[in-house]
Amino acid sequence: LIEDPAVETAEEATEPAEADINELCKDMFNKMAIYLTGELTATSEDYKLLENMNKLTSLKYLEMKDIAINISRNLKDLNQKCK
Repeated sequence: LIEDPAVETAEEATEPAEADINELCKDMFNKMAIYLTGELTATSEDYKLLENMNKLTSLKYLEMKDIAINISRNLKDLNQKCK
């Protein structure tokens, strides 16, 4: 019988031992918990960033409102002087 190196031999599939399955499940759940914690932390950080951006935007709009009020007041004064 000539052995061809390109041909693999079949091996019988065996069930892992019960203890191995339990350890694999624990490992999977631990890794899933780490992954989900990371995802939730990232989402929380995104919301904090959005909150800070909204606060800054609100402050900028207040500044723009004050500038617009001053411009309006100055235009009224100029109109009064021109009459």
